[in-house]
Amino acid sequence: MAKLLTAIGNMFESLSAGTWWGKVLIGAGSIAAGFYSPIMLLLLACFAFTVTDMIYGIKIAIKTKKKIDSHKNWKGTLVKLIDEFTIISLARLLELAVLGEQGVFVLTGGATVIISLTELWSILENLNTLNPEGPWKALGNFLKKKGEDYIGTEIDFNNGNNDDSKVDSKES
Repeated sequence: MAKLLTAIGNMFESLSAGTWWGKVLIGAGSIAAGFYSPIMLLLLACFAFTVTDMIYGIKIAIKTKKKIDSHKNWKGTLVKLIDEFTIISLARLLELAVLGEQGVFVLTGGATVIISLTELWSILENLNTLNPEGPWKALGNFLKKKGEDYIGTEIDFNNGNNDDSKVDSKES
């Protein structure tokens, strides 16, 4: 056992180049990997919905011949991704604090599902704008009804804004 621990210590020293900062970065990376590895697929799914929403927003801007500001578009999407990452990370932290290591992913999964469904709703609106003859509006209405039943309140995605293009009203 002593040989194993010595080998691990030597590997740690060589990876960190013997520097204090190298050891701190390796330790922080190990903690982050342990914290995020159980929820990596949730984060990936959530981010995939957000990027897909951005792509369809660009398609709508092209179809409606609106000016596309790529800096604003990427900045808005990056802000959304950071916000989603923060919400899911805080939900994971709360789960660990309350339920411990063996806890189920109720908060993390719930936050991811809510964020992803919101993005899915936006994708369906974009698809309906691109192809009004498709089944997108019916599917969107179905998801809205199910979401309202689930959370027990009415969902209003427009907030008084009736612009379907979403390019100017939302940084997607």
